[in-house]
Amino acid sequence: MLSESNNKTFFKLIQETSQEEMIWMCGYISGLLFSKKKNSKEIKKEEKKITLVYGTETGNAKNLAFDIYEKAKQEKIKINLINLDQYCLKNLEKEDYFFIVISTHGEGEPPFSAKSFFDFIHHNKNLFLKNMKYSVLALGDKSYTYFCKAGEDVDKRLHDIGAIRIIPLYKCDVDYEDQADKWFFEILNFFKKKNEIDTEKKNHKICGKILKNIILNNQKKGSNKEIHHIEIFVPNKIEYSPGDSIGIFPENPSVERDHIIEYVKKNRKKEFEEYKYEEKNKIFSLLKKKFNILFLSENFLKKYSFLSEKKIISLNKKWKLIDLLIKFPMKDESSLKDLIKIIEPIKPRLYSISSSPTAHGNEIHITVSRHRFQLNGKTVYGHCSEFLSKLKIGNELSFFIYKNKKFKLPDFDKNIILIGPGTGIAPFRSFLYEREATKATGKNWLFFGDQHFDIDFLYKTEILNWKKKGILYRVILSFSRDQEEKIYVQDKIWRSRIEFFSWIKNGAYVYVCGNKNPMSVDVEKMISRVIEEVGKCNSKLFIKKMKKEGRYLKDVY
Repeated sequence: MLSESNNKTFFKLIQETSQEEMIWMCGYISGLLFSKKKNSKEIKKEEKKITLVYGTETGNAKNLAFDIYEKAKQEKIKINLINLDQYCLKNLEKEDYFFIVISTHGEGEPPFSAKSFFDFIHHNKNLFLKNMKYSVLALGDKSYTYFCKAGEDVDKRLHDIGAIRIIPLYKCDVDYEDQADKWFFEILNFFKKKNEIDTEKKNHKICGKILKNIILNNQKKGSNKEIHHIEIFVPNKIEYSPGDSIGIFPENPSVERDHIIEYVKKNRKKEFEEYKYEEKNKIFSLLKKKFNILFLSENFLKKYSFLSEKKIISLNKKWKLIDLLIKFPMKDESSLKDLIKIIEPIKPRLYSISSSPTAHGNEIHITVSRHRFQLNGKTVYGHCSEFLSKLKIGNELSFFIYKNKKFKLPDFDKNIILIGPGTGIAPFRSFLYEREATKATGKNWLFFGDQHFDIDFLYKTEILNWKKKGILYRVILSFSRDQEEKIYVQDKIWRSRIEFFSWIKNGAYVYVCGNKNPMSVDVEKMISRVIEEVGKCNSKLFIKKMKKEGRYLKDVY
């Protein structure tokens, strides 16, 4: 309880305080309490700090920031809201997640309330935001030449000084509500997905053994693809549903690790010899299983530039750590410990599960394309797909289950349309095995495509058997290179437009899996065309209603 004099002061302050000032006070008091608790034994792990700031001239950015703050609270996201003219600029380097709502004033200038912040980030040469993840929502008016210029400048500058852009810049015109909602939705999805993946990694690590690793394409007949079907045995019962994925942390190739060790022994010999035997072994293990030494991020390159003798060129190039060390050696005063501090961990890759928990018991199957591209004139392979492609029968593999709650089968009596060219077939193989095993009564219609029928028809025998047994009501195939004119799955949707519209009009569920661009975009455009021309309906409203009902679902990458 407060003393009588403090009680009077408290209630007088509350009566004379604006909503904005009250929120600031709440955040300040929470910060004080948290700093006291932080030193107690009860706090085992410090929570990441999430801050929402705004810079406003007419009040739109402020009102919008308040709306977003309230929505965040409803979603149980702990967030601090601060006006930029009250923000302590020294705290920037301590921020974990930083979201900015900022308007543009005059000839592309920031609003007056954001001027100090704007000048600070642009003129402080020693500022390096290595911990910050951020996104900017810019407000403006398209009738002006410098539309959203202040937001663009802030977004670019934060990126240039080391912060990681987790959501692209959103630019809003005078009618900003829809864009602002989309921006907040992306923030919400980011934290939900991050929490889900963190939970899966922490609590549900599974160890299995490779049962089978075969190539599905007929490379003897000239297929230029390499798609692997991999089966993993797990001794204990696995809890997953069709539509889920597994997360895999790939190991680095031994040759890449050895190159780095040899370089260090030769060029940092004295420092390396000072390490104890146990420390050296730990570094060997980290370079093999934990550290990302391939395809370094732009954020890492910016941090490394502070350790190197020469300025790094081509930050957007795909660098390997060994190539970076050779071309841009570390300064003498920089230590190996400095390097180890900034090396990022290997991130997990998600692969759709292509088996059914009902049909396959203690096995999990995945479908993996060995990704290939050119780097410095050489053919190189994707980190995880290369790692998986080399696994032999009996090798151990650790992974976790990632629950994809937005890509699930409907009730057993509902009709489904599956559109999955290439490796997009993976979750649909799971769907169809599950529907067969559970004797679902809903009809199943599959669209599948690739380059050539003879050499790229993934799971050909299984698909044709499902058609023969009636598990698949319809199968529509599209092999783009088997004729002079390239024909894709979206073209086959148009050819089946009458029946396709009849299905979705009468409640069928549509699933799309595979490459986001251009496949999923082209497919949605074609579905919109079918709705407009066959159904004589507004396609935007029709698809929006389907998505709201959970009948239009995508898992694209």
